[in-house]
Amino acid sequence: MTTAVEIPPRLVRTVYRKASERNQSFEKREDWDNYARTWGVDPEDRHVIGLLGEMAFAIYADLQIDTELVRWSDGGVDFEVSIDGIKRTVDVKTSRKEPYALPVKEWRVDSEYYVLAHLEGALEDTLEDVTVNLIGTATEEMVLDADRKKSNFDHYNYEVPVSSLNPIPDSASIVSE
Repeated sequence: MTTAVEIPPRLVRTVYRKASERNQSFEKREDWDNYARTWGVDPEDRHVIGLLGEMAFAIYADLQIDTELVRWSDGGVDFEVSIDGIKRTVDVKTSRKEPYALPVKEWRVDSEYYVLAHLEGALEDTLEDVTVNLIGTATEEMVLDADRKKSNFDHYNYEVPVSSLNPIPDSASIVSE
């Protein structure tokens, strides 16, 4: 079920540059709590991790990653695509730790389709070649039907177990809208 995607160094550098720009735009907001103690991960690293997952899906499906600087949020949508002829908004969720589930914050179920990705190795090792595993997918309905669990960060997530995820669709079936 898992699909490994290699991200070449040139695109890894692009991810780091874009992550820094995104983080700076977030830092400018007075109402944004962007501290590592809040989420357990350095804020800029969170952007790097997320963008590496987006980049892996873009490489896999031959899509363009959205490099537009997002001032606050992407609205929970990373891509607008057609999968097997069905138009869908896609949100890629990326984890550094081996994931047991695809988590979606209960107030951020904003896409029609979710992709779970896992970044191999430590973030410090991502300055060269990077491997991201695309683990599986879930529809919006699957997310909303999943169990809600309290996170370590005082909010609730819907959690679709990895064992319940659908396989990654064939790359040829994914077309940019």
